[in-house]
Amino acid sequence: MAIAVSAALLAVAGPTQAAPRTTGADAAQPAAGSSATGGARAGRLAPLSTGATGVSAGSAGTLASTSVTGTVGSITVTCTLTPSTPFVYYGGPYGGGEEGLATVRCTYPVYAAQVEVALFRYGTQITYATYTNYSTTTTTADTEYPRSSGEYKTGADAFITWNYGGPTTFIPLTFSNSVYL
Repeated sequence: MAIAVSAALLAVAGPTQAAPRTTGADAAQPAAGSSATGGARAGRLAPLSTGATGVSAGSAGTLASTSVTGTVGSITVTCTLTPSTPFVYYGGPYGGGEEGLATVRCTYPVYAAQVEVALFRYGTQITYATYTNYSTTTTTADTEYPRSSGEYKTGADAFITWNYGGPTTFIPLTFSNSVYL
């Protein structure tokens, strides 16, 4: 089953988006163009693989999160995706800039957890990265952008593969609070 890029993401991401990836035997593997393969393809951003939009936070309040539940053997497991509010960092590949993190935490180890994270500046996706952990309870992905003042928010989605060879569940696009940096 292919996961279609949501109309909402395309509306804010613009025409520079690459084609979505599909699920299959390698659904828990990093997407082409991910941080594992350099972060971008031919100067284009890779999309978040959204099939639907999860929780969207405003400019104030607690961070948004989205949870899914599955089973590992006979154990019921809940995995929660939480994108962080973007922040300014110093050093690193750009000598400083904006950074966004997203973490998925599960109540029991799952076979694989893949987190896709992007920074949005004034509602437009400007960065993308993905990270996958195996036999884990926690996976975090981060993405960075060179220093440029503006309004930022972090968007993230995730894929959870509960058991080896078993089903994969998609956690839809979830946004952090917005912040002016």
